Amino acid sequence: MLFESAPGDTLRAELDTYWLQAAGASPATWLRKLNGRVRLVHLKDMTVVEGRAVQTEVGNGNLDWPEILSACREAGAEWLIVEQDQTERDSLESLAISYRNLADLL
Repeated sequence: MLFESAPGDTLRAELDTYWLQAAGASPATWLRKLNGRVRLVHLKDMTVVEGRAVQTEVGNGNLDWPEILSACREAGAEWLIVEQDQTERDSLESLAISYRNLADLL
């Protein structure tokens, strides 16, 4: 693996929780696996609607946020970036919901 052969200070990763989950991977596992190499984490949540994965506000979906946030701390993540590519409501309302949910989790 590329990360195993490169020094930690020369190669970093920027992880996206939604797309890791969509690929069948655990965001928390990957954060821990890349410990010290992940400074930025894109926080996105997932829910299933009519059999397909869709994005939803952080804390309103099926991702294990206590475990993910614990892994972020352990891995040394410096920035947690809340984003949602598609929303079912006004984008600022969606952001406010994610912010409140995340504040409760932290």
